[in-house]
Amino acid sequence: MRNYLIPLFLLFAFNIWGQKTTPNYRKLKTIYADLNNDGQPDTIILSSSLKAESFFNKITIILSGSQMRTFIAKDSWTIVDKPFLISNKNETNCNLFFLKITKLQSVILLFGEPYGSGERDEFSIINIENNAVNMVFDDDGTLNIESPQKLVSLTNNRLNFIYCGLHEFEGQTHDAMIGSYAPFFVYPVENNCKLNKPLMKQYNEEHYVFAGYDYNEKLRIRYPKNGSKPTLLKKRRLD
Repeated sequence: MRNYLIPLFLLFAFNIWGQKTTPNYRKLKTIYADLNNDGQPDTIILSSSLKAESFFNKITIILSGSQMRTFIAKDSWTIVDKPFLISNKNETNCNLFFLKITKLQSVILLFGEPYGSGERDEFSIINIENNAVNMVFDDDGTLNIESPQKLVSLTNNRLNFIYCGLHEFEGQTHDAMIGSYAPFFVYPVENNCKLNKPLMKQYNEEHYVFAGYDYNEKLRIRYPKNGSKPTLLKKRRLD
């Protein structure tokens, strides 16, 4: 009899171990907003299977009379960066995501937690356009989105996500800081959401300095303390 019980026990154990555990999500927030400009309230539900109170890993968007989409984080999302909220108006009172609504589209930004160096494990963008809900951008830390700057309409008449890396400063004068070249990166929020180099060049020429498409610590930039437009110094760092 024992010879039969041992294989049966092992088979039962392997079946249990082989089953995937379904996370137990608890609802954190339910927010209502007209996301597709039809005059009807749509629903955004934030849920979490995580222990930390200010973190979540599931978002569900329900368009009234249309579709429902659910997205699961690769890692987690958390509170929107405070500096970003200073220069961008959030169209929701919930600080766990950023929402902007235009006649063309509604865009949701989801912020992963930044480390001390500014890097984060996840940053996601959801685009709602033509009654369709899509996650069009989901970075896992590859791009080093250290400093999200703006979600703004440019010459392409749609919202664009703009970010830059952290600046490294090597010194200062009485009226300016001297630091590295850290350009702004411009991503139009659309189904094919990727870096737009012409818009990036134009934006940096207008608001910063354009000296290439990559961060460069050897280029020296003068950052006026009064907040005016930076300028490129001719002399490079030697180290």
